[in-house]
Amino acid sequence: AERPRLLAADPANPEVLVDGERRFRLAYTHEDPDGVPNTYSAPKKLTYWGVLYRGGSLPDGYFRHLFTMGPDGRRRRLGEAAPIGFNRGPTGQHVGRGFLRYSGDRGTVVYTDSPVVENVPIRLAGPRTWEALGLPLTPFNDRFTLLDKVEETEVQPFQRAVVTLVDARSGEPVVDSSGRVVRFAGLDPVDVPNCARCHANETANGRRYHKYKEEYAFWKERRYASDWFAQVKAAAVSILEMHDHRHGTRFLAAWPAGTKLLYRLGRDTVICQDCHADNATGRMVSRTVAEMDPADVQGGHPGLPPPDHRISPLTEALHRAHLRRLPMPDARGRPSACVLCHPSHRGDRSLAAFPITNRGENRFARGDIRDAKGCFTGRDVHARGAGASRGRRPALNAVGERLRRTVMGGGPHRGLYCTNCHNLLSRALYRADRIRGLEPFQGATLRDLSWEALAGRLGPVTPERLAAMLDPRGAAAAALWDPAARGTVPAARIAAHEPARPGPRPPQAAGAGSLIPVGPGPAPAGSVPVSYDRLSHGRDYWLAAGEPHCADCHRPPFVEDLGGGAFPLDQPGKYTLMRYASGHAGIACQGCHGSMHGLFPVDPTVDPTSYAQAGGLNPDGSHGPVRCGACHRVNRDGVPSRTAPPGGPEAGDYAAAVELQHRMR
Repeated sequence: AERPRLLAADPANPEVLVDGERRFRLAYTHEDPDGVPNTYSAPKKLTYWGVLYRGGSLPDGYFRHLFTMGPDGRRRRLGEAAPIGFNRGPTGQHVGRGFLRYSGDRGTVVYTDSPVVENVPIRLAGPRTWEALGLPLTPFNDRFTLLDKVEETEVQPFQRAVVTLVDARSGEPVVDSSGRVVRFAGLDPVDVPNCARCHANETANGRRYHKYKEEYAFWKERRYASDWFAQVKAAAVSILEMHDHRHGTRFLAAWPAGTKLLYRLGRDTVICQDCHADNATGRMVSRTVAEMDPADVQGGHPGLPPPDHRISPLTEALHRAHLRRLPMPDARGRPSACVLCHPSHRGDRSLAAFPITNRGENRFARGDIRDAKGCFTGRDVHARGAGASRGRRPALNAVGERLRRTVMGGGPHRGLYCTNCHNLLSRALYRADRIRGLEPFQGATLRDLSWEALAGRLGPVTPERLAAMLDPRGAAAAALWDPAARGTVPAARIAAHEPARPGPRPPQAAGAGSLIPVGPGPAPAGSVPVSYDRLSHGRDYWLAAGEPHCADCHRPPFVEDLGGGAFPLDQPGKYTLMRYASGHAGIACQGCHGSMHGLFPVDPTVDPTSYAQAGGLNPDGSHGPVRCGACHRVNRDGVPSRTAPPGGPEAGDYAAAVELQHRMR
């Protein structure tokens, strides 16, 4: 029998899938877990396209710092070369209906500029992926009425992306040999940050800030809005009032401008990334105070930094402010605030265990924040505790064993918390890697050391300090976002000769001002090191250096690929991020394991969509990870005969066969 293979697109049309002489398309739609369609966002669900921004539309202006390179070498800026239409994202794909596109051998790449180099590539999707990118999806289904009448109980974060194989010419669904339509469903997670739980009451505002009350009254009493919507609007004003008072800005100088719904500020929309660098959106340059719009600055304000002060990265500013001022620790000292901004709405729409009350009270001040069941806590195999996964556990290194014993052993279905992965230890391990190969491993790393030896090599540090790096609580958690404690890593090298005047250069071309990926070997002549601090004012946050890796806890082969393919988001000689890694037959890690924050198996009461997704892919109906039988003919032990011939060592050992496939990258 022919081996299973991944199918690619027609070179002339990235939306047409080719299988021999046959031509198909992959049609997508969205719905909530109950099957109710979610086919649009404008105009009722999202105030976005109708908002003015710098003389144009907000969607066009928001993405204008990103561009593609035309065949003539000229830049084509997103939102400028092709305006972003209603219900469409920056790639032009429709939120509720359309066809997946093939990313090709390079993946889907856009470009931006950094402080030290032009034409920096940003990989949005990996190579050989069928995708729909940048969709302006909301967590509300099509039974939605009006935005200002929305209630929080309508929030449904786990939207189903339904993909159907259709004939490329007729558009009719394709039926398989069993008479069923070829259709699969996956997850598009989309949630609503819940700033209102603190910023629409005295928890954040105290007795100093009052404008939120007036904004709440306008929407609640004059516009007859729902209580939750009025709180959301009030929270936005609260945040801007605090920013004006503490940092010397004038964002509310013209507020309230009247009764017009979209122009309460009396000015353009305030976009944080206009001043703060943000790697998550490809904004690598922060402004200095002198570069800000003079209309936004209160001259002589005591909180206004000097003119040459470089404004901090957005993620650093937000995390540092909240962890210092209002960390809301649980009884064990872990900051509950993580799952307030990164919210905890559930698949069943219940708000019973939401980690903070409507009055801004910390529900887990005397409990364990890991008992909050939501988008991150209590959802997947890592967050549900050591007993959540069936079968043999992939080999753990000393860090993973420490977490299993001291954190995941704290009770049934109590797993890891945000700060057990996003921490200083993860960054220190990444910094020390000098990797040349994976199978077999070549190079140098600290990840294979014992816990005691690791403490001796990191500084050295005391065992108590190392434990705090792995499970930070109280002041140690706040230090995660302290620039002095963070420690950047070299990200690249750059040619020593800067051009006399700016001009377009081919992306990553060798020459003046070009990025040169550097692995663990000798540096190229005539180049100088560049840290993430220089490459991006957003620093290493949300790039591979600042994010956790499977290799932090797991031993090879259950680790990511080597970096460099998504440079500068990752580096040669280092592990890449899971979202850029692939394994068996070039399949992305998420193809079998689910997304990093929703690894199979998940809790069906929290995330019914991912639970059903894995069950629909596995022939035995199990809920993940995806097993070999989803693509291959297998023996009674679930092992493909091609992988483990009869009598071979893996023939009756499914776990050994899985390990073998992880080694065959």
